[in-house]
Amino acid sequence: MPRLVLAAVLALGLSACSDDPDEPTPDAGSTADSGTATDAGTDAGVDAGTDAGTQVDAGTDAGSGSSRGAGKLPCITTGTTQTDAGTLSFCEAQVGAARVKIIEPQAGIAAAPMKLAIYLHGDGASAYNGGNPRALFTHGGWTYGHNTLYVAALAPNKCAWWTTPERTDCSTEATDADRDLEGKNAAALAEIIETVRRSWDILNGPIYFGGSSGGSIQLTASFLPRYGDRYPGVYALSCGGEKPWSGSMDWDASQASLRGSTKFYFTYGDQDYLIDDIRAAESYFTGLQFPVNDKVIAGAVHCAFDQIGRVSEVWNEATPTP
Repeated sequence: MPRLVLAAVLALGLSACSDDPDEPTPDAGSTADSGTATDAGTDAGVDAGTDAGTQVDAGTDAGSGSSRGAGKLPCITTGTTQTDAGTLSFCEAQVGAARVKIIEPQAGIAAAPMKLAIYLHGDGASAYNGGNPRALFTHGGWTYGHNTLYVAALAPNKCAWWTTPERTDCSTEATDADRDLEGKNAAALAEIIETVRRSWDILNGPIYFGGSSGGSIQLTASFLPRYGDRYPGVYALSCGGEKPWSGSMDWDASQASLRGSTKFYFTYGDQDYLIDDIRAAESYFTGLQFPVNDKVIAGAVHCAFDQIGRVSEVWNEATPTP
């Protein structure tokens, strides 16, 4: 990410990279209960200090079958959020170094197993935080009605998915030197996936991934190069994306069987200061034979469109019609 080169643009601060810079805050209809610790009957089963890369089930693919998980996760807090499907309950849980907010799909609309959707916020985590989180407000109604378990994931540093877990001060401007080149956050995301699969009966693939700004960068530059063969998915990428930071994939993407059902949907404004990085990522993944789609918003600067709503719009477009 050429942030040092674009210092003049980045003087705008975190608002330029946030996942929700211009959109109105939803009506605070939430009733989060910070004192509730609803135990869903099982321990998360993951040590926070364990590298998730050693726990990943390498047999997970886009084939038939499911994880056969059960027991759910113990909730740190519970609450409700307003969605277009009405008021829905969510559970916040700790998984290793990260926290997640989870909405279960509507009971009875389809038999288990269920699909899995995971959203990574942009810098500042505004879409995750708050009484009525923007991500849950926007995505929850769609996942609830499509037999999909929804997971909004908070970066381990509670700030930005693309920067190292050790960078916890979101008030300072991030630079290329802050990138999580070791892949600690990618490992944390893999840990979330495995923990959820052990705790619910999840279809083996594809996973619906979504990201905004820094969340999209994490998915394309770090997570996919390390774990993309194990977790094929639909990537809904709003206002962000980069080529692998390492310069290559950790697995043989020339094999169609490993690429599986993975496809990319990039959405960005034609005035986005990250446009060169995004288009370089598009070219890179196209060159590896992945299906790549894009939607360019005329006149839009960074994230200056409904980039959170675009994620569930892509998930809907990518869902096969029964």
